[in-house]
Amino acid sequence: MRLKSFIATSIPEAMKLVREHLGPEAVIISTQHDGGDGKVKVTAALEDSPLDELALAGPAEALDSIDELSEGLDYHRVPAGLADRLLGAAAHLATADGIMALAGALDAVLAFAAPPESQSGRPLMLAGPPGAGKTATAAKICARARLAERHSTLITMDTAKAGGLAQVSTFAEALGAGLGQASDPEALRELVQACPGKNLVVIDTVGCNPLDNAERTRLADAARTVGADLVLVLAAGGDVLEVAECALAFAEAGAGRLIATKLDTTRRLGGVLSAADAGRLALAAAGVSPNIGDGLTAINPVSLARLILPGAARETAPTPLAMGIQR
Repeated sequence: MRLKSFIATSIPEAMKLVREHLGPEAVIISTQHDGGDGKVKVTAALEDSPLDELALAGPAEALDSIDELSEGLDYHRVPAGLADRLLGAAAHLATADGIMALAGALDAVLAFAAPPESQSGRPLMLAGPPGAGKTATAAKICARARLAERHSTLITMDTAKAGGLAQVSTFAEALGAGLGQASDPEALRELVQACPGKNLVVIDTVGCNPLDNAERTRLADAARTVGADLVLVLAAGGDVLEVAECALAFAEAGAGRLIATKLDTTRRLGGVLSAADAGRLALAAAGVSPNIGDGLTAINPVSLARLILPGAARETAPTPLAMGIQR
């Protein structure tokens, strides 16, 4: 067996060197960052004997899957640092299946969680910047709870938005959910305490400016007052650096999970991955349709990988079917 290490500025460049020097039969042994200069070191192996090839840990086509992943991540504008970590994790899997390689890498690098309504005990407080889709997401969570034959209560703190209360009231009535309105943390506490113990309590909050420390503090205080799980609702498609900073700001306020919305109107998902990574937020669900009844779906490494691959460019918008999800 011949071992050789290659140092390059990125994983794709290192993989190119592996191909040029060892050929397509080479197997990746390890991938690591080489010091603090931003370069990566890839160690590859090549068997000298046909008999030895029987002991190879993975298929030779693994390099092809890494190339496919690199193209897909580049198309989706995934930040270079995150892309390198994903490619490095995928390289260790030594599989020719691009979807499964990416799914394994996503599972290794990012966190995933069950959909919010499957959790029990604590209220869910949906937070995010204005226009992220919090109210519609709150209604979709209540709809999923109803499909699971579970009662829910929808509480809105967005009392100032024109038509906001009417919209929430319409949703609650259609879903058979309880409805509450709270303008401050104390009123919210009273409403939550009055809810039946088995109800899923979903709290829709006012749009919060992630750059405003006072607004974030009020949001965090409200969540602590009622012991709520703070869930960030963030629209897909934003600038990867902006959404990363936004996610980090809400994570500092206490958010632990992320629901990505408007995937049906977005082609590039680098912002979603960047937000989850920067804020260390667990991806819990995705908004894939404006429909309240079926517009929110669970998300996992495989379904997310299917949105990113195959092919560098997705020709169609994501749907539950495209994500491999059965209703």
